[in-house]
Amino acid sequence: MELFRIWSYSPSRLKALLRSLNLPYSPQQIDELKDELYRKARELRSRKLPEEVFALFIDAYNCQIKDEETKRVRKAVIYSCIGIDMEGKKNLFGYYVFYGSESRGGWLQILNDMIHQGMKKVMILVSDDFPGLQQAVKSLLPGTDHQLCFVHLQRNVKRNMSKSDAKIFNQELTRIRLENDYDNALIRFEELCEHFHSKYPAYMKALSGKKELYLSFLKYPEPVRRHIYTTNIVENLNSRLEMLRLNCGGYFQSIKTTEVAIFVTIDRISKGKWKKPMPAVKEVTYELRQMFNSKFLQQTQYS
Repeated sequence: MELFRIWSYSPSRLKALLRSLNLPYSPQQIDELKDELYRKARELRSRKLPEEVFALFIDAYNCQIKDEETKRVRKAVIYSCIGIDMEGKKNLFGYYVFYGSESRGGWLQILNDMIHQGMKKVMILVSDDFPGLQQAVKSLLPGTDHQLCFVHLQRNVKRNMSKSDAKIFNQELTRIRLENDYDNALIRFEELCEHFHSKYPAYMKALSGKKELYLSFLKYPEPVRRHIYTTNIVENLNSRLEMLRLNCGGYFQSIKTTEVAIFVTIDRISKGKWKKPMPAVKEVTYELRQMFNSKFLQQTQYS
């Protein structure tokens, strides 16, 4: 993270820091370092992606970024996509930084870009319930299971139901999450929604209509389920970026600064927690491969 702090310093602050450390100050060397970091950040976003993917996690992080042209701090959104390949290796598949708010168009651009970079077949995509994303996944990634974040579901229950009802509802949701059989889980989810329908008719109807999306993870082998029912993996990246934003004074200094922050963060994780494949995926590689072949057999025949 020290490299990112160097990048985000103003020239005067950087000069004072280097002087305090009795280090030589060379604007040319610092500019070269910044250019190299930014080049690597752009390479991270444009590299070729694996064609076959086990799981793709996507999320949007809202923040503030200074506009270099107007010198004003503006609302911005960072779209992040983390993938797990068929060997269990995690990596950042894509990131996009835009001024403004999250939009359906933004997600369409991201999915199209990742497909252009080589990603063709994804077993399961995990996201929050973003407007328009379900239709985009169906259109651009046919055959892909779409999993809506189960943790977000339980958080939303607390916002849409009374405290006592939400407690009962979430306790049953937790039991359903631990169900072994996908079809049984669907029945139990439907029964739970029906039980509370008289008190929350509109909300229960909405939840019931998305039950398959909330329970897609149960189609997969038990060892990997706890890794694919929530967007926590990409939210962890967002929390790291949030810490960097706060350390920068509440906003990133530019879009370039933001992209370097993402690169430095991912580079550090990749050399640490993500260095080795996930044991849970390695444990069921054969079963996942059989599921993959079955899922995309028709698509392969007619492609």
